[in-house]
Formats: sequence, C-alpha cells, structure tokens
Amino acid sequence: MSAEARLRYYASVFDTVEVNSSYYAIPDVRNTVRWVERTPPGFVFHVKAYALLTGHHPKPESLPAELVALLPRQPRRTRRGEIEATSFPPEAVDAAVRLFRAAVAPLAEAGKLGYVLFQFAPWVRFGAAWLDYLASLVERLPGFTIAVEFRHRSWFPEHAAETLAALAGARLAHVIVDAPVAAGAVPRVTAATAPSAVFRLHGRNAEGWLRQLRGEEPTVREKYDYLYSEAELRELVPEIGRIGEEAEQVFISFNNNNRDYPVRNALMLRRLLGRPLSPAADSSPPDLFA
Repeated sequence: MSAEARLRYYASVFDTVEVNSSYYAIPDVRNTVRWVERTPPGFVFHVKAYALLTGHHPKPESLPAELVALLPRQPRRTRRGEIEATSFPPEAVDAAVRLFRAAVAPLAEAGKLGYVLFQFAPWVRFGAAWLDYLASLVERLPGFTIAVEFRHRSWFPEHAAETLAALAGARLAHVIVDAPVAAGAVPRVTAATAPSAVFRLHGRNAEGWLRQLRGEEPTVREKYDYLYSEAELRELVPEIGRIGEEAEQVFISFNNNNRDYPVRNALMLRRLLGRPLSPAADSSPPDLFA
C-alpha cells in the first residue's frame, strides 16, 4: 500500500494517530496539508515536538538552514555525530518553535491537531530553567494543546507535587506514562492538569529498558517489544475512567512499537472501554502496520 492508502485505511479504523517523524525533522508543510486531505472530518493528529525543543540532540541533516546559520562555526557533537542541544543559542530554539508551528498550522486550521507532545530527553532534570521553559510554551504555541512527558525521575516521583502544579498553572497536559518502573522509568502518576488528558503506554519490557540503562543501545523495537495482555489493560480501565471525570477529553496512545502490537492493543482497549469498532477493524490487511 502507498503512504496515502495506509493513512486512509488507518483513519477508517481509528480516529487519532500520533506522529513520531516530527521528532526527527520538522514536517514539510506540504505533507501536513496532505494529512488533512486524506483523513475524514474529526480525525485527529497528535504531533511529537522536534528534538531540539525537548532537550534532545538533533541530527545535523535534520536542521533547517535557518537553524544552521545560528550555530557556532564548530558546534559540539555527541559521539553519534548529533549536534549537542547546548550548542544552540536561545534564538535558534525560538526559530525552531516558529518553524514547527508553521509546519503544523494546516492541522490546527482544519481542526485536526490534537496535542503537541513534548517528550523531554531522559537527561532533562527538574529545575528552574526547565520550569520557565514549560511556562513559556503557551505563548510560543498559542492555541495549541500541549502535552508534556518527563523521563527523568527528578520530576516523578521526586518533585511530583511541584511538577503537577507547574503543569496545571500553565494548563499543560500531564502525560500519564505506563512503563517498567523497576527499569528506571518514571512511575504512572494518574492526574489531570489540563482540559485534555493523555495516556501513553510504552509496554512493560523491563529487560529492554535495562539494556539501554547499561549502555547497550537496544533498537526501538527491542526496547518496546511488549504486547499487553487483556488483563493488564483491564486494570487500567478504572484509572482511565477517573481521568475521564476530571478532563474534558482523554487520549490514549500506544508506544509499544514492535510488530502490530500497538494496533492489537488499541483495538483491545477500545473494546474494554465499550467503544464501538469500525467494520474495517476486522479486515486489516496483514502488512498495513508492518
């Protein structure tokens, strides 16, 4: 199937999708226009913020010319050849926000933009500078729903109360994470801080996460190789229900990105939540989500 055919078919089964490619490079606005055209009314795209906006080190080939022009002549690089985030001056981050906002504008204008996901780097620690940055996001991306996911334990559990208060004060959605806590992931803190609430389910493959902690660099598929059982998802249903009473809308995204696991689990959870499945859900081409 072509990319267009896959998206059209996907949108006949689900009503939302989370875009991950926007983390690696700011989307081409021509593509976001196509996404609008290829999906039905009411379909929602959640878009992951570009790497530089979340403390990550972007790859040099992903940088727009405007950002390259703002770099020092010899920027610091990681051992993988990425440009260290600290090499970028504040005006480069401002420019990246502006370019990102323009890229996703067609989705917002069509009413098809869900949340913009700010999944901060695992080394981003709780502190005044990052709290100020969080507070600035509302002005930087006016009118957007912003969801924030932390991956360093200085946020959760060490400063859970302060973190939730900061998010609520800025009306930023707290991303409720399900992941293997025993392997270093932040705990699942079930709380709503904005009109929209977000669950992101990463799977519970503790060994995959531990391999990364040991510096073994597992692939994405290896780290997130996990298929939730129906019993595990059933345990989450009461939490989802409680959040549904606090928030105006609840989004659930599966990030157990191996094989067709996210699709199988999403269909399973829809059934457990009493949400009707479309006829297309029972006739998925076997290679659609490969």
